[in-house]
Amino acid sequence: MTCEKVLRLALVLTLTGLPLLAHVGCRTTGDPDAAAGLYPARQVWAVAPLRNQSGTQTVDTARIADHLARQIELSPGIDVLPVNRTLEAMESLGMTDVADKNAAVALRRTLGVDALIIGNVTAYEPYPPPKLGLAVEMYVDTDRPWFADPQAVRDLSAAPTDELSRPVGYETHDRQPITTVSGYIDGGSPAIRDAIERYARQRGSHDDMVVPWRRYMLSMDLFTEFAATRVRERLLAAEAGRLAELQAATQEEP
Repeated sequence: MTCEKVLRLALVLTLTGLPLLAHVGCRTTGDPDAAAGLYPARQVWAVAPLRNQSGTQTVDTARIADHLARQIELSPGIDVLPVNRTLEAMESLGMTDVADKNAAVALRRTLGVDALIIGNVTAYEPYPPPKLGLAVEMYVDTDRPWFADPQAVRDLSAAPTDELSRPVGYETHDRQPITTVSGYIDGGSPAIRDAIERYARQRGSHDDMVVPWRRYMLSMDLFTEFAATRVRERLLAAEAGRLAELQAATQEEP
């Protein structure tokens, strides 16, 4: 990219509020702390009740969404609306679930949030060892420059001067969801059991219990809480990778 194009692109990004994402690195390890300072402005997100595609009729999809919302809200710089608020907005739109992209976009706009998380419960086995599969998608406000598609930024950097007045997020509405992640958390896996034990100890509940981590294997609600942490880590790690790609797109040679 020539010096002139860099200056023009920098001007567009500055006017739209994006400080070139200079502080974003390629931290995609899945560490919950890796998302600290991920976005240049505080975020408000929402989580919709997930759709049940597990084949099990007893799934409380709103409860699972509530766990996911609480875990995401632990991330620095991200506030999450109560799931009840999302349910109220869905009712106002006549929605029983968020079935497709158009519904997701409409719901996000009604809520006025920066990002909306929707998805599916793909597996649900509440009996020990428990299992839970989740697949989630992230729909965003494409007027926010940090939610621009990296390819759109590349196109913008190569565009003629008279086209550079368009927002960074232009033409990204059809490219949503911007981020998609999934996870299958199997309580029978030794690695998952080790992770649950570490999680239980971090929760500070081990002093008065012999084997506190086993509570997460016996209670599907506690196991869902743990599973939500895993999906949250993958979601924010994917976002960190996307933002790093966006940063690189502003610096590439044509």
